[in-house]
Amino acid sequence: MTERGGPTATTAAAADPDRRPAGQPGEPQVLALHDYLADDGTLRLRDETAAGYADPAPGGLYAHPAWLRAYAAGDLVVVEGLRPGVPRLVFARAHGGLVHRGCLLRLEAALVAGLSERLMARTGAAFAVFEDVEILGPVPARPARLVFNYRNNWRLDLRGPAWASKRLVADTRRKARGLRRDVPDVTIDCAPAPDRAILDRIATFGRARIEARGRQYLIDAAELDRLATVAAAVGHSTLVRSGDALLAADLVCTVGDQAYFLTHGFDPGYPRSRLGLICLINSIEACAARGVHDFNMLWGDQPYKAQLGGERVDLRTVLLRRSAAGLLHPGHARMVLRFGWLDLKRRLKPYLEPALERLRSRWEAATRKA
Repeated sequence: MTERGGPTATTAAAADPDRRPAGQPGEPQVLALHDYLADDGTLRLRDETAAGYADPAPGGLYAHPAWLRAYAAGDLVVVEGLRPGVPRLVFARAHGGLVHRGCLLRLEAALVAGLSERLMARTGAAFAVFEDVEILGPVPARPARLVFNYRNNWRLDLRGPAWASKRLVADTRRKARGLRRDVPDVTIDCAPAPDRAILDRIATFGRARIEARGRQYLIDAAELDRLATVAAAVGHSTLVRSGDALLAADLVCTVGDQAYFLTHGFDPGYPRSRLGLICLINSIEACAARGVHDFNMLWGDQPYKAQLGGERVDLRTVLLRRSAAGLLHPGHARMVLRFGWLDLKRRLKPYLEPALERLRSRWEAATRKA
């Protein structure tokens, strides 16, 4: 592990010169309506299926053909960019509407509103959804638009002089040296395309850790199948081993200059070794060496994300309906209930979690006395 993460801005830009507009070397690419809408008001659209869709330069992990196939996106509507370097926008037809599949993309507010109106008119969709995107500027409030806030992404810029504090890196390196003293045959390797056996082991570790806290582990066998399909195409892992035994591993997917930290797991038998952080820092350094610009640590506000130098990015989901008749459309109502519930849970979380923790502590104390 090194104390400086990632190549210089010149080296990183040379790896993929079209990903970011000139003059903004430190910012993710911002997509605007004029990137897709021609001067005469036309859009370049085409219909595809997820099974047959191919894109040599997808706009992130969630629009990658492997992800779309793994998650059964079905029938697609693809919006072509007007210039080289502008990624295609991919929408899935679902429940009578269109659902954007480019999570985490950075969009101007005018794109969300203007493109949706034209897409719904062209395709006859009752509604359109932009889910979990970063929107620059306010989305004008109208009865036909609903905005939900329930997630955030932690984005780590790997082109800075130091993406993590020297203290954190030094402490993690010290832990790694201590681990090697305790486990002399330990090895730390980065490997492409982790197989299902590695993902199963990650899930075993993760399930034990989450369920020990009284929570439900959400990665089931079906989700592992999907992740294995994606990992075979764009996945990488850091593997910490002792002989043939796997002590820790993670799953990071890389698309273009973006990396996505999806899941990890580590053996609970080494509580003072910080196996999870050792694994993660090695994965970040491997991504930086490959010319990755941004390491997306995704949802959740765990303290280590800020300690690593991540920037908290609020994401928004915008639901737009074509007309007043959309209020009665079952697909639109389904989306309102889904995103409204997620938004409500996030708003209530600061109040509910302390109360639930107090109840859990009292229950555990009463159980011990009994």
